[in-house]
Amino acid sequence: MNIDGYCVLGVEREFDLTAETLLAALDAAKVDCAVIAPADSFLAVNNRAGNDFILETAGKHRRRFIPTCSVNPWYGKTARQELKRAIDAGARLLVLHPFVQGFSANDELVNPLLKISSEEKMPVYIHTGHPGNATPWQLVDLAEQFPEIDFIMGHCGATDFWNDVIPAVQTASNIYLESSLARPFAFASYLAQIGKSRGIMGSYAPLNDLTFEWEQTRMVLPPEKWDAVYGGNLLRLIEKRGKLWS
Repeated sequence: MNIDGYCVLGVEREFDLTAETLLAALDAAKVDCAVIAPADSFLAVNNRAGNDFILETAGKHRRRFIPTCSVNPWYGKTARQELKRAIDAGARLLVLHPFVQGFSANDELVNPLLKISSEEKMPVYIHTGHPGNATPWQLVDLAEQFPEIDFIMGHCGATDFWNDVIPAVQTASNIYLESSLARPFAFASYLAQIGKSRGIMGSYAPLNDLTFEWEQTRMVLPPEKWDAVYGGNLLRLIEKRGKLWS
């Protein structure tokens, strides 16, 4: 099964991707399904509305979309309650965006949310690459504090921290690399060093063209790595808390 590891669904400012457009792109790229995440305003402020939108859309396209959820840790108890609600409603990954949500990735502010993720065996996708608050080494700090959580390093620290990616991932075995914004040849070189079991293909549509990203990555990634990187690794993490589809 081919799974796109990160797409942003919705229409607002930098994002313009409807469910129908995403389905057409998946078909064109010969990709079975996609992880869908809320756009920035839903990450920063309107958490519940964004989570409901993602969950409802995934429910209408059950075998094509995998729903995430996000809560801003600054909301405290409200964030914890919303995370639990979204998980109970079917969300399969927690998305955190330190830059958009206004915190440092390894700030203790986020620890209560990670404790819930740990209890629920839910992978955590963290956007990285923003200087000061979302670096690979800050993610290592989190991964060492919560070794039982599978952390997905969104964008491979692109682009400022490309030289930190390999030593960071080698330090913490519970960190996985998601390819979007890392150039395909760079992502392939990372996997050559750390192995195929730590890589996840993601396009970050619509900021990147989904079909183009998949075409380019297939050109540089050896076919013997495809099953793991193009869906197998992500599915293994998601299904630690139960089968994705019955």
